[in-house]
Amino acid sequence: MDIEVRLAAIEEKQNQILDLLINKEVATGKAMTLKEAARYAGYSPDHFRRLAVEQHLIPFVRPSGQQKGKILFHKADLDRFLGEDNDKQPKQPGRRRKSKNIKIW
Repeated sequence: MDIEVRLAAIEEKQNQILDLLINKEVATGKAMTLKEAARYAGYSPDHFRRLAVEQHLIPFVRPSGQQKGKILFHKADLDRFLGEDNDKQPKQPGRRRKSKNIKIW
């Protein structure tokens, strides 16, 4: 095998490993923490916690079983929350912004 081909294969593998480390890809069977789930869904962690804990829109699990503490999310539940239809932009719950077209007399 030619040395350039082997070096190219090694470099490609390094790039894949670095990409996984930087993006922290989510394993399918693993439960995600609040920050990982918020990043996956595209929300800030604070807003995502409000959607799950206060508004009960996203199913979550508390490993301690207590009212406060760490919360975990399953990827299947997040996909269901975001909507299975990937072509459409999922409707994200939240407050509506005030119109910028305010007419005064």
